[in-house]
Amino acid sequence: MTPTGSVFLAAVLVCCELLYLRVARHFGIVDTPNERSAHTGLAIIRGGGVLFWMAALVAFVHSGFVYAYFFAGLTLVAVVSFLDDLRSLAYQYRIGAHLVAVGLLLYQLDYPMPAFWVIGLLLLAGAGILNAYNFMDGINGITAFYSLVTVGTLWYTTLQPASSQVIDSLLPNTFVALLVFSYFNARNQAICFAGDVGSMSLAFIVLYALAQFMITKQTWLPILFLAVYGVDSGLTIGQRLYRRQNIFRAHNLHLFQLLVHKRHWPHLRVATLYSLIQVAINLLVLQALTWSFVGQTMTAVVVVGLLISVYVVVKVRLMNA
Repeated sequence: MTPTGSVFLAAVLVCCELLYLRVARHFGIVDTPNERSAHTGLAIIRGGGVLFWMAALVAFVHSGFVYAYFFAGLTLVAVVSFLDDLRSLAYQYRIGAHLVAVGLLLYQLDYPMPAFWVIGLLLLAGAGILNAYNFMDGINGITAFYSLVTVGTLWYTTLQPASSQVIDSLLPNTFVALLVFSYFNARNQAICFAGDVGSMSLAFIVLYALAQFMITKQTWLPILFLAVYGVDSGLTIGQRLYRRQNIFRAHNLHLFQLLVHKRHWPHLRVATLYSLIQVAINLLVLQALTWSFVGQTMTAVVVVGLLISVYVVVKVRLMNA
């Protein structure tokens, strides 16, 4: 994408966001403060992340409609998530739509189909990643900053001379949309939240690009591009299951939520911290891609082990404070 094209797209997306904000205010599409959101006494526009689907639509048209199955899955996820933003849907419907969407994504990858039981595991893993990404959207700036790091890293990998990935406008368009969204969300008092439509659409785009990159490099190591989110979301879900809580209900047990509630850190400080840690991990992963299988495995073990250790130590201290 040319600089002129990026500026034009950003201008169009700003106009779309302003229009959406007016429509959302008119119809009362606002986020009701709860334990998960870490906001109190505020009614903020929900669903501002619809920009990410719009950016993907522009990329889809620009590509000549070459990844129709991916875009169909993305649209399914976006529609179901937006409906959930408007009026909470039963989790069975949401999970069913996520599984179908991930199936379309896998078909789009045009990779030799593995055994049926492997496909089943991939569907569950894909749906799990989508929902974990969504669970982490609870404070101002975290979705914007963290996704800028993840999408930016994946975009960088497509620009390398040795890359065999198809270079199109999906990732740069998403990056521009994230910059626009950051203006409205990454502030002390957000104008709008991404909503499920935003975080789920982003997760689906990231999952597609990540799967393409792992197939290209023939390694699972790039999954560490989601390591910080993965550890916080995964261990928190495990804690809630241990407590026999409904993991789909609002809560305040994520580490980033405790930092806001217990330590009273500003939202943007926590979001920046998470993003910077992920930047460091991503740089390490990019270096480790040329290492042996043993070296890559040890890298993954050390990174995940350190993240888990920090998570447990800090969380225990916060919960006992």
